[in-house]
Amino acid sequence: MKRKILIGLSAVCVLLVVAIACKRNLNDGFDARGTQAGNGPFLGTVTLPQVIAANRTLSKDTLYILNGKTYVDSGAVLTIQAGGRIEGVNRKVGNNNDTASALIITRGAKLYAEGTSTNPIHFTSHEASPQPGDWGGIVLLGKAPLNRADTTIEGIQLPTVPAGIDVNYGGGGQGLGDSLDCSGKLQYCIIEYAGAIISPDNELNGLTCGGVGAGTVLDFIEVYRGNDDAFEFFGGTVNAKHLFAFEPDDDAFDFDFGYRGKIQFAVSVLTSSASNYSANPNGIESDNNATGADLQPYTRATISNMTVIGLSDSTTAAAKGLLNGNYFRRKSAWRITNSIFMGFPVGLKVDPPVLALDTIYRNSLIQAFNTTVTGVTINGTNKLYKTPLANTNIQLKDPFAATPDFRPVAGSPALIEPRDFSGLASTPAGGACSAPAWSFGTVSYIGAFGAYNAASPGINNWLFGWARY
Repeated sequence: MKRKILIGLSAVCVLLVVAIACKRNLNDGFDARGTQAGNGPFLGTVTLPQVIAANRTLSKDTLYILNGKTYVDSGAVLTIQAGGRIEGVNRKVGNNNDTASALIITRGAKLYAEGTSTNPIHFTSHEASPQPGDWGGIVLLGKAPLNRADTTIEGIQLPTVPAGIDVNYGGGGQGLGDSLDCSGKLQYCIIEYAGAIISPDNELNGLTCGGVGAGTVLDFIEVYRGNDDAFEFFGGTVNAKHLFAFEPDDDAFDFDFGYRGKIQFAVSVLTSSASNYSANPNGIESDNNATGADLQPYTRATISNMTVIGLSDSTTAAAKGLLNGNYFRRKSAWRITNSIFMGFPVGLKVDPPVLALDTIYRNSLIQAFNTTVTGVTINGTNKLYKTPLANTNIQLKDPFAATPDFRPVAGSPALIEPRDFSGLASTPAGGACSAPAWSFGTVSYIGAFGAYNAASPGINNWLFGWARY
C-alpha cells in the first residue's frame, strides 16, 4: 500500500514538474528562504548583473540575488513587480567589505518598485541567519541641488565601480540642478538587514538618497533592522510619506548637504531586545555639512506628523546608549510641526549657531528622560514632559509591544492639543516622471497616527497589514 502511494506521488510530481514544490528540487539555485517574509514561492532564482544598461522588469515569480553591487545605468528603467523579492549576499571577508551588495540607481536611471498593502516588495538579506548590515540597501542618485559640488555617495568604493558608470550625485554645482528630478517610485517596499559597514564612518544605509528630486515618489517604505541609518538624505528635494524605521542601529532619519524635502507620516521605534546601538544614535540627525560651513541652501527638512520613539524607560535607554530624539547641528535648519518625540535621554538638542530665520518647531510633544530641550528656545505651542517612563503623558496605545500600536488613546495630548498646518508649502506636479503634486494633508492629530479604535487594528493605522515588526 505504501509503495502504491509513493508511486502515485512520484507520478503527480512528474506531471506537475512546473509546479513550485517539484521545481525546488529541479532548480539547484532555488532557495526556500524566499518564503520567509511572505513572498514566493518562486519558480527559480536569477543573479542580477553588475550593470543593468537597458530597461528590465523583475518578476514576482523569481527570486533575484544581488551578489555585489548592481548599478542601473543612466537612461535605464528597472521595474519590480508587486510581491517581488531581492536578496543581497553578505560579501564581507575578514575586515574587507568593499564589494558589499547593494542596488544603485544612478543619475538618469529610474527604479519603479510598486508593491501593494497586500503584496509588498521585499529587499532583504540572502543569509540563512540574516543580521543587520548583511548588505547595503538601496541607493538612489539624482540631479537635484546640493549645497556643495557634485560628489559620490559614502559606502561606494570607487575602485570597485565598473568603467563608464557615473556614481556622482547632484545637479552640476552648488545650488544647481533640477528640483523636480525623478528617480522613479518606491511604494510598499520593505528593506531588511541593510546598512553594510565598509569602514569606520563609511557605511551604506537602508534607503540612501543622494540629490534625489521631488519628481520621485517615496510612499509606504519600511527599513527593518538596518545597521546604520534607516533613511538618509544627502541634499535633494525628494518628498516622502508613510516611512517606518524599525530598530535602526544609528539614526532613523538623517539629513545632510542641503536637503530641502518634506516628510509627513513617519514613525521610528527602537527595541530593548537589540544589542547596544551605535555610538551616536538619534531619532533625527541633521547637519548642514560635515564641517558646519556656511553653505546654501541650508539643510532644512520640513516635517509634519512624525512619531519618533526610543525606549520605554530611562534605565533601559541609558544602558543601550541612546542620545537624542532630535539633534540639529553644524548650521542645520529645521521645520517641525505636529510631531511626537519620546523615549530618549534628550528630546531636542541643537548645537549653535541657530539659524533662527529658517526654523520652526511648533505644536509638537517632546518627552525626555533627562533634558527635554537644550541649545535652543522653542515656543509655547509645544508640550514638554520630563518623566522616567516614556509613555506616561503622551499615551500611545502600546508603542513598545512586540506588535506595537502607535495610535494615541482617548485623553492623549496627541488628540487634544492644537495642530498647525499653516505655512507648509506644497510641491507642484511635473518633472521627468510627471509626478503628481505633493502636499501636506490636514489631520486632527499630532504624530503619525490617528486615534486608537478598539474595533479594528487597521483603523487609523497605515502600517496595518504590510509592515514587519
